[in-house]
Amino acid sequence: MTDEPDRTGADVRAPAHLPPSLTTELELIYREEFSAFYRGFIDKLVGFLILQGARQGDAAEVAQETMIKLWRKWGDVESPAAWTRRVASRAMARRIGDIEEDPIAELEHSALLPAKSDIDEWVERNDYYEALAQLPPRQRQLMVWCREGYEPTEIAEQLQMNPATVRSNLRKARRTLMGTLGRGTQR
Repeated sequence: MTDEPDRTGADVRAPAHLPPSLTTELELIYREEFSAFYRGFIDKLVGFLILQGARQGDAAEVAQETMIKLWRKWGDVESPAAWTRRVASRAMARRIGDIEEDPIAELEHSALLPAKSDIDEWVERNDYYEALAQLPPRQRQLMVWCREGYEPTEIAEQLQMNPATVRSNLRKARRTLMGTLGRGTQR
């Protein structure tokens, strides 16, 4: 599945597949449904990406870009939460692969999030986050999907992986996390 090319401005019309005869009322319903999903899910998506190793600003930017793509496909997407996680995960993986270390970038914040957000406080006091940070990227990614309530077969389907590979990586990740968290990293 290829993502559509990025465009700078968000087109907020009803999805193109709708027949022209539909009323403004239906377009309004689409907008309200999407708006409610956006408000209820954007913070979760940013947190999902941070748990996978993204910096807060990068996570917020990828989440916003993903939501723009979702709006453009709103009428076609059956499971918006799974779709946004999949598209955002892939975009973040591409971004992480392309980024060179830049210590100054750590100080930047996204306009999507306040300068000091609840996510900052959560990351600072969350032992699970610190333990996840020690995992290899693939194990970390799979543990985050698992934490979001997905079964290994669902994760394999979403990430286009072999289910046995997903289960194996989850088993290794859990073993590592049990050892790390079991050492008493209490604060």
